[in-house]
Amino acid sequence: MANRMEIQRRTFLRGAGGVALSLPLLECMANNADSETPKRFLALYVGHGFALHGDWRWYPSLIDGQMEFGKSMEAFNPLAKRISVVQGLEHPQCVSAGGHSTADSFLTGSNPAAAVKSPSLDQIAAMTHGLKTRYPSLVLGNEGGLGGEGRSNTLSYNQFGRGIPSTNNLRGLYDAMFNSDPALQKEQHRRLSRDQRRVDCVLESYREMKRQLGRDDSQKLEHYMHALRDVEKDIERLERWMDRPKPHVNTDGLALDATVQDPATFIRTMYSLIYLAFKTDSTRYATYMLQSMNSSAWDNVPIQMGLGATHHLLAHNAAAGAAQSVPLGKYDKFQGDLLAEFVQKLADTPEPGGSMLDNTIVMYGSSNSQTHVNTDYPLMLVGGENLGLKHGAFHQLNDNTPPLSNLYLTLLNALDVPATRFSDSSSTFSQILK
Repeated sequence: MANRMEIQRRTFLRGAGGVALSLPLLECMANNADSETPKRFLALYVGHGFALHGDWRWYPSLIDGQMEFGKSMEAFNPLAKRISVVQGLEHPQCVSAGGHSTADSFLTGSNPAAAVKSPSLDQIAAMTHGLKTRYPSLVLGNEGGLGGEGRSNTLSYNQFGRGIPSTNNLRGLYDAMFNSDPALQKEQHRRLSRDQRRVDCVLESYREMKRQLGRDDSQKLEHYMHALRDVEKDIERLERWMDRPKPHVNTDGLALDATVQDPATFIRTMYSLIYLAFKTDSTRYATYMLQSMNSSAWDNVPIQMGLGATHHLLAHNAAAGAAQSVPLGKYDKFQGDLLAEFVQKLADTPEPGGSMLDNTIVMYGSSNSQTHVNTDYPLMLVGGENLGLKHGAFHQLNDNTPPLSNLYLTLLNALDVPATRFSDSSSTFSQILK
């Protein structure tokens, strides 16, 4: 009996492994025939925090009641009336979490060590409206993959609280969304057919095994099978979209072979792909991890820029005061300038009721106020005025601050997700509503 069970276990895992290997092909793709004006959301994250002192301070100053950004974020001054900055919110479950671990919970509110974890904000929205587009969401990250638990390379977590691998494959993203080459289309058909056969193989093995397992094991297996059925639904959805023509886009300026060796070009191209995905309604929800809390080639980018240390070390040094904040502030400016360029592109693209920015919420921030301090998250919201958001204010919260999940619940409702609660929320965050 033991040998028989072991053989079946190996068979089951072999089938399941085939499906798992195909998952990255299913994550990041889209096109919609709906006539409604899309309501979109993009979350952007930088680990370790920002410079918070002196002329390079990430937060704005208030001049005659108006926000004015300093050197690191000066590119946002022309957009100040379309921005809300929030200081003082955090995830209470994560305050005492490990100093490197809160990227995992940035969009979920769950402690990374918790047995039960919430899905991320973007995935809740995608579960509600994602079938309207070719791809429910884009999960992006400069480093790509999952990272380790507590050192995530992704911001997105599915309905079971499990991480969704991020992609940093620029050409793969472009091909999935816009490349209509017949040979590529044929290969995608072949892969989908193969994936469906693998799912069928796993389901057949599952039915045989379930008859022989104890109750606890059966419950664990059932949990896994729910996730597998979601994969099957994704395959079926992609098959339905496969015969619909992909949108034609202008490829000028897309450097699809860019790498970390030219970080500005890489990030600019990723922003361009997000813009094109939104413009063609290929997806309405995206997350993009610009900087994780891991040691990687991206952590070394400030050294490439002549700033003298890794991003991690710059953030450590910046806690000492204004003079020590300058190198980190210069890196913040590098990220801020590229983001402002993208946001301005949204603002310059006409859509019903105004511009693409009016119909898109862009959230930018970190889960550290300074390195390893998991309180007072620096957060910026841009756009989304047609979704009911009001801007032009710097919200500095002090005592008795609500959980960050209150803000996330508010954003979900603005995206027409009929949620009454998100993670540990207690109410909505009315300060940003008209």
